[in-house]
Amino acid sequence: MDNQSFLATIIALIPLALGISWNFVRLPFSNIKIINSAVILVAGVLLILSGESEPVTRFLATVVLLSAFSVMLCLEETQQDSDNISSSMVILGLTLGILLSQEFVSKLFLCGALGYAAFSLIKEKKRSFRTTLIIIHFIIAFTLSLISSLGNESLQIISGLFLAITFIPLVPFHLPFVGIIESNKGTLSSFWIVVWLAIGLAQLNSIHSSLSGEILYFIGWLSLISAIYASLAALGQLKSNLFVAAATVAHASLIWGLINVFPNFPKWGVAFGAALAFVLGGISLAFSFVRQRYGWQTLGKLPGLASKMPKFGTAMALLVSFALFLPMVPLFTGLITMPTIETANIEFTKLFIIFLAVWLGGGWFLLKMLHQTAFGTPRNDVPYSDLRLNEYVALTAFLLGAGYSGLLY
Repeated sequence: MDNQSFLATIIALIPLALGISWNFVRLPFSNIKIINSAVILVAGVLLILSGESEPVTRFLATVVLLSAFSVMLCLEETQQDSDNISSSMVILGLTLGILLSQEFVSKLFLCGALGYAAFSLIKEKKRSFRTTLIIIHFIIAFTLSLISSLGNESLQIISGLFLAITFIPLVPFHLPFVGIIESNKGTLSSFWIVVWLAIGLAQLNSIHSSLSGEILYFIGWLSLISAIYASLAALGQLKSNLFVAAATVAHASLIWGLINVFPNFPKWGVAFGAALAFVLGGISLAFSFVRQRYGWQTLGKLPGLASKMPKFGTAMALLVSFALFLPMVPLFTGLITMPTIETANIEFTKLFIIFLAVWLGGGWFLLKMLHQTAFGTPRNDVPYSDLRLNEYVALTAFLLGAGYSGLLY
């Protein structure tokens, strides 16, 4: 193992070890929060000093570190956040290991992340047929991840594709993502959105050039189904976590729908995926602040928040506005990087329907959600409390991250 690989592994192992140790070592909550925040900042500095040659890897690791720091900034001394403060560091360490390590070690970290995700779902003790399907999905992904590095090129492509459509969720492979976002509480669900998509973008970036025309044709139709289904699902969701999960799946279908159109995926695809992670992760984070105050997770139960909580209303309006603009990001960046030669065999009708399903559907369910939360008549029986400075800074960081990813990267 060379010095660069060793440093990358250390960057991943330090937060992982800390996250595990917080389950056994008892320190004041404020001290743990300060240590974790310092470790995240140091990991960012080490990432810069490591000289990682792959720009996509460096960018995705930075996205994960920024979201981890923002989430850590918002944690409060509650029972829920006491669990989240260790879980977030474990997830951070595993994700950095996936993104920064060499092939075999990266697969081991990925197996760890899949196992941890499955464990976090099982400990909720909600037995259902859907939970069984999710666990089976995790087992298949774990097995493919473990054996892919030992197999031939075909097995590696099949494994990479299965992992990519799991982490950049496409219907019907979206259930693990929805289950994780639904089962995790508070700020952790927001962090999972960013982490999940970052892992998926890294997986797709490694295999996109190896996908055959037949596979891309099949994925095109699957992305159309996913866009329509997820948009309708988001429109009908009452719980905030499930709403954000469905909205993420709907927008993620654009990545798959456009992968056969714009060839420079590392430029437009990674930029759009990161912006999507920041925007939907920011909306989930904003919901977690309200849920922490009032135990609310049903859309429409607390209308009129903008008038009583102007900071929250401003942040939510900006996030939704950016979300409405999101479908234009891959078109803009993709067209800029597209060669000036004619692209043949592209079914523009299908792509047009996918784009309309995501854009018009997103405009429908996002504006409906905004009306149910920020606008309307506030309740008289609720002691409203606006966002604290650390919460507002965290949401601002998510917005800045989305702006840089979508417009400048």
